[in-house]
Amino acid sequence: MSWRRFLTITLAAFAACALACYAFILVLDPYMNVPFSPALPRAPVSQNQRYAYPALARSADFDSAIVGTSMVRLLNPSRLNALLDARFVNLAMNSATAYEQVQMNALFLRHHPAPRVMIYALDDSWCRAVETPDRYTFRDFPEFMFDDNPWNDLLYLFNDKALENAVRMLELVQGRREPKYGADGYFDFTRDFGAYDLARTRQRIYGAPTPPPAPPALDLRPAAEPALPAMANLRLLSEMLGAAPAGTRRVLLIPPMHLWHQQAHAAGYRACKAEALAIAARVPGVTVLDYLLDSDLTRRDEHFWDALHYSDPIAARIERDVAAALSGRLPPAPDVVQHLPR
Repeated sequence: MSWRRFLTITLAAFAACALACYAFILVLDPYMNVPFSPALPRAPVSQNQRYAYPALARSADFDSAIVGTSMVRLLNPSRLNALLDARFVNLAMNSATAYEQVQMNALFLRHHPAPRVMIYALDDSWCRAVETPDRYTFRDFPEFMFDDNPWNDLLYLFNDKALENAVRMLELVQGRREPKYGADGYFDFTRDFGAYDLARTRQRIYGAPTPPPAPPALDLRPAAEPALPAMANLRLLSEMLGAAPAGTRRVLLIPPMHLWHQQAHAAGYRACKAEALAIAARVPGVTVLDYLLDSDLTRRDEHFWDALHYSDPIAARIERDVAAALSGRLPPAPDVVQHLPR
């Protein structure tokens, strides 16, 4: 066999293999974004929520959404559905930047122009003292999935990661794999910690299994703080809160963090809350629930998994508070401050 013929056969075989892999990806449709893929019992399989959630944001199965970071990932759509007579999807992403949250919110609203309820989280992703915020984390963010053209997605699917996720989707369809996230985006990530252990929780909070003396009373009320660096992410907050139509009930949730974490950043949180509340007050129909306080909730270690992430019972309590606040029945409590919409 001549070298020319050998090279021709080798290139043809390589091209056939590549085309077969690409066809496999398009048929299995691992990110649920191929317009012509066959109907299969799909669910999110990508480890990266930024790839897994755009399809959920476009889905007609939902009329309400949660947008934020891991600070609100434990908010359970099933429980919120029962409380608010809605169909929630949880689109909160680990360590999501403010920019990524705005893009996810915009994608959901383009496909749900009149949502019933939107829940947004204000946490460190917004309160970071930076003048030029990062758009992305170290995780890949697929901008092509967040536009209105499904066909340009095809240009970005011929790669090893898409092939890996297509194999996962095949295993899911065959019943040999569980989806990474629920069909409503929910996943109890605290399962990764194993059974709850207070000593391990304290190790994560304090760096030691024995807690130090309780800190003195801490004032976390919103206040302007002198000479603090700009919190540039807050420039995007008005855009996100104001994107939904007037009939949508909106909640800006300031989730609880352990007081040990709060005390190290108290000045920044006071300034961030003051500016965020001023922004929210300018957007009609936004209810604010502030748990970032010195309270029994934030002082008790057993309410948390680490300094930032509260437990499922606290998540369930927050869900009940959201429902009560939106119905005008949230009673005063020492561990939450409600700011009513204008």
